Amino acid sequence: MQTTLNASDMSRWLSDRTDPIRERWLAMVRSRREGDRDDGRDELLEAFLDLFLDVLPLCMTPMRGLAEPLWDRTAELFGSFAATRGLAAGEAIEEVQILRESVIRLMYQDPPGPPSGASGLRDVLQLNRLADRLVTHASVGHTDSLFFALFQGSGVPEALSDEVRYEFRGQLEEIRSEADALARHEQANASP
Repeated sequence: MQTTLNASDMSRWLSDRTDPIRERWLAMVRSRREGDRDDGRDELLEAFLDLFLDVLPLCMTPMRGLAEPLWDRTAELFGSFAATRGLAAGEAIEEVQILRESVIRLMYQDPPGPPSGASGLRDVLQLNRLADRLVTHASVGHTDSLFFALFQGSGVPEALSDEVRYEFRGQLEEIRSEADALARHEQANASP
């Protein structure tokens, strides 16, 4: 009888719970900006969240060394997206902190396995470390976006035009393609 979780168990648990995590995160983020017009933001916001939720389980496996750079790139791109939405750095950070809260709350509402001090603590610490990376890299992306806007003369990040949305989608698709390849590799090498 197994009494502790291994990395694959935690990864599988996260993958199986993307819907409740997604619903909670989107509801909380949308409630923070009631009255704003959408102008295509929601579609991109959902694409970012879906990518975070696909990469997160990979970061809890032995493949994390390959998955974490995808996590970081997505976070930086999210920070840049937040700047184009006119959010302050603190607002972008609050949005990514909601993801941390959503995952950890679910871990305590629907634990991933039998209680085990060392295993449970390891998983919470790993998730917190990933959330910290998310905050750090989202901040970097936000700051870079503001710096380049200032450097290019306007001082304000480019608005969320069709062209900018297209660019974000293209970068998200590139990261998604790499994440999908990594997930296929992880599944092929996972022990039954």
